[in-house]
Amino acid sequence: MSNWNRAFTNLIRNSRPPFWGNWALSPQIRPGAVGIVDPTSGDFRLVAADLLKVKVNDAATSNTWQLSSEHVSRKEASLKLDASTVDPETGTKVDAGLEVKWGLEKAGAIASEFALSHESTVEDFGTVLHDNLDVLAAKAKSVSMGDGTNIAQGFGVVTSVLWANSGLNVGSQEDSGSFSLAGSVSGINQMLGKASGRGSYVSTNQEKSIDRHLWPDRSGVIAPVPVPIAYTFASFDRRLVIPNWIMPIGSFELVLVNQVWCTYIVEVTLSYDTPSGPQTKKVQISGGLTKTFGDIPLNATNLRLHLRFIGMINDDHYELQWPSPLGQWLTGQRHIDMWGVWPGQTHYREREAQ
Repeated sequence: MSNWNRAFTNLIRNSRPPFWGNWALSPQIRPGAVGIVDPTSGDFRLVAADLLKVKVNDAATSNTWQLSSEHVSRKEASLKLDASTVDPETGTKVDAGLEVKWGLEKAGAIASEFALSHESTVEDFGTVLHDNLDVLAAKAKSVSMGDGTNIAQGFGVVTSVLWANSGLNVGSQEDSGSFSLAGSVSGINQMLGKASGRGSYVSTNQEKSIDRHLWPDRSGVIAPVPVPIAYTFASFDRRLVIPNWIMPIGSFELVLVNQVWCTYIVEVTLSYDTPSGPQTKKVQISGGLTKTFGDIPLNATNLRLHLRFIGMINDDHYELQWPSPLGQWLTGQRHIDMWGVWPGQTHYREREAQ
């Protein structure tokens, strides 16, 4: 497998949808860094580290980070360490040890475990980006990501970073791979976020070809600083800021699905504001049909969707609102499922396209 960062990012987005992964633990990723994100791999290429003057706010976060794909097993076992083993954090000799082993049964299986430190966020990054549009546009042009005025999607700024004191990313290049980490009980528990402190390990072992990234990056030491493991990224569409950019989007699309078993006709009204004025669209949808409102511009705001389930005597009405879809619709697309059997209860469900 060649694209570990893409698989890592996909795992992260199950619980943190706006985040990109930093599989290789690149130290270039930090709040305010200007660069380019490859939408296919999620790899970040630094363009300028200190182009913007930003204020960064740090917030505490949950200590433990534990992610794994399918076909991963995990075992812990006690072991006795060599009498000369020294815990690098305390400087004392230890003999009680712990080994953690990850079985990576299929090629492409990955495991990620860290002791989280904190999350850093650029304060009021929307204002910062608006105030520096010309500077950013000039820098984008220098790397062929703009024309000096407008900026292409994929160029932008790291807006927040999730940091870890220690941990590891491992992935198997072959079937039946494994990776193990051994050290003092406290060092390993701290390394993987099960105890407070700065983690360490004494030795590692692997079977088959393993792609591995550890922090600290060598045995017998403690990491000098936290390492970035995931981040959010703001990009642009011309001069429009896309706050949480995870993929190229050309316009918004709202997909309305009236389920096949629905016996209601639904009248749908969509309205929104644009710089050139308000827009309104209407459509009626029978059971089993799908209608799409496409080409909603990225600068649309205050989207309002009204659903009217038409009954024989009384109608059911529902209202949905998205004040800022550019910050709310990560993929640029929303689905609305609708159903109900007359004269019973009507329903709808909102979901984001994957």
